Amino acid sequence: MRLTSLTFACLAAAATLGACDGPTAPERQLQAARLKWERTRPAAYAITIARYCFCAPGGGPVIVSVRDGVVESRTYVNSGAAVAPTDADYFPTVDGLFEVIEDARRQGADAINATYDPTRGFPVVISIDYVREIADEELSYRTTNFQPR
Repeated sequence: MRLTSLTFACLAAAATLGACDGPTAPERQLQAARLKWERTRPAAYAITIARYCFCAPGGGPVIVSVRDGVVESRTYVNSGAAVAPTDADYFPTVDGLFEVIEDARRQGADAINATYDPTRGFPVVISIDYVREIADEELSYRTTNFQPR
């Protein structure tokens, strides 16, 4: 999936969720989402994460299961296989997704778009274009199927 289609998805989600940040994710919206997550985070949850980029490994989707802040498992949805330990960081927890956004801000990414869940605050769509003039270095995440356990 190309970054442009994720941007359109973000805009479509904004119409529904009212949470699209626009061309650069404002610090205030990021912090409000993170605070909402801190207040509503369950002790255990599972979330499906798809990662889109022109890089290895494949983008999943992967079910990430977390209990008390620790990953219990990362499993590919399509095959049921466990994610290799060397690839685990490519499929972060919700806290890790917030860190992806923060890291892009620290690196001075040209564009960061993020949509957050209106109830719990976790990132639903993240689209990052680190350098506008370079093709194929964009990175995107999409989360689905959040389930408290």
